Amino acid sequence: MAKYHVELSGKLTLSQQSLAIDGEEALGSKFVRSQIWVNSTNVLTNLVEFDELDTAPVPMLGAPRLSKILPAGATPDWVGPMIVQGSAVPEVFLLRI
Repeated sequence: MAKYHVELSGKLTLSQQSLAIDGEEALGSKFVRSQIWVNSTNVLTNLVEFDELDTAPVPMLGAPRLSKILPAGATPDWVGPMIVQGSAVPEVFLLRI
């Protein structure tokens, strides 16, 4: 599996970022992680890492949803900081629905 990165604007809402991740996964990849970074134009943003998949995952991944709150009993696929609507959020949860 090859890894690649996609920049997600820190101006986006969590819902918009979730849709962007979902769209990238629809092309045959899987979200791995996100990190805050400064891009080539010195803008603070999110750098998201994906694995290219050779075959469809079994079981299916489920739609990714980013949340600032972890629902009771839920186990996140990923937890980390992100830039959301221009502000740093120290803990964002990626859940599969």
